[in-house]
Amino acid sequence: MRPNNPPMRQNNSLGRQNVPPMKRRLDTKVLGRIIKMLFGYYPVLLPLAIVCIMFSAVTAAIPAIFLEQVTNTITGALEMGKSWNEVQGEIISKIAILVTFYVISIIAVTFETQLMAGVTQSFLSKMRKTMFEGMQNLPIKYFDTHKHGDIMSHYTNDIDTLRQLVGQSLPTLIRAGTIVLTVFFIMLWYSLPLTLILVLGVVLMFVVTKIFGGGSAKFFVRLQKSVGKQEGFVQEMMNGQKVIKVFCHEQATKESFDELNQELYENAYRANAYANMLGPVIMNIGNILYTILAMLGCLFLVIGLPNVSIQSLFSGVQILNAGIVVAFLSMAKQFTGNINQVSQQINSVVMAMAGAQRIFALMDEAPEADDGYVTLVDAKILPDGSIAEADHHTGIWLGSILTPPTVPLPIPKCEVTCA
Repeated sequence: MRPNNPPMRQNNSLGRQNVPPMKRRLDTKVLGRIIKMLFGYYPVLLPLAIVCIMFSAVTAAIPAIFLEQVTNTITGALEMGKSWNEVQGEIISKIAILVTFYVISIIAVTFETQLMAGVTQSFLSKMRKTMFEGMQNLPIKYFDTHKHGDIMSHYTNDIDTLRQLVGQSLPTLIRAGTIVLTVFFIMLWYSLPLTLILVLGVVLMFVVTKIFGGGSAKFFVRLQKSVGKQEGFVQEMMNGQKVIKVFCHEQATKESFDELNQELYENAYRANAYANMLGPVIMNIGNILYTILAMLGCLFLVIGLPNVSIQSLFSGVQILNAGIVVAFLSMAKQFTGNINQVSQQINSVVMAMAGAQRIFALMDEAPEADDGYVTLVDAKILPDGSIAEADHHTGIWLGSILTPPTVPLPIPKCEVTCA
């Protein structure tokens, strides 16, 4: 059993001096460790959920293909003077195939949502249990050198960041990444010049994401640390209210709280300022890129520019047509939109990595050394006053000496001793 919180100490109003400092930068191995643990806990459910996510993502990229085919069918019918009755069968069949894909995608999304909900909550439960079991083996020194409120924040604030990561950010990253790759190869199939123009805009998006994402990452790490410090301070001051009032320490406590609160405010403000600016900036870059592609696509149509693409390698040189431009604009909007989603999730990933870094720091703490001399078991007092081992918890401990140490210990030299 661990002792209750010790009385408040006056040696440091902002916390104990000998607390080891948390790393200021994120450890890039933290995310890999989380993913490895997920696959270790759920070797079947997690891959199955990923397959469902990827299938629904690929299905979301298919409409651009059907849009190009339907547009070409309509324009071809108009050029040849065909009526609606002559082409409606071909168009309706394509729409029926697309609706079938959508129905299957809805089933896959429903299945994936249920799987990820179970995986997320079960994973958090295992993490809390692992942390708690590890804490039972930590030496008293750890609890004397760490604020109890800061320790509790591992189970609340830090664990909550993992819930966001596993339940929302990772599925979104997988889905958006799959859509981006699928749409990119479809665009290469239709038009290489338009794809190169889009890639230049995407490079600008990545540069902006790196600038804003790097700023938010630094302050999200400080934010997690500030939350733990403030929770620890408040918990310690509340438990030490009697000592505070006896020694007239109210004003000093308020000043210390204000200092911690200001630090938390500054870190939260800067972290969320960078994070909230990223989405609108990326979205507007995507809108500008969409406009440029529309203008260049219409220009290429007017001048009759030959269309270089993967498709042309098999069917010969083709002229860019309206169907390709319309489908390409739809794919460009989808492409930049999903890149924006990826950039939005970076903030959640960074926050989760900051929380996980604190969790793993607690889990990796060295346990209290046990030389194996004494094993404590439950005991009971017999009617004659003697002590014997009990088969249930009684609150009385019996220490059995297993191996006599080479250095004499201050315990009676007998077979059993009562603690």
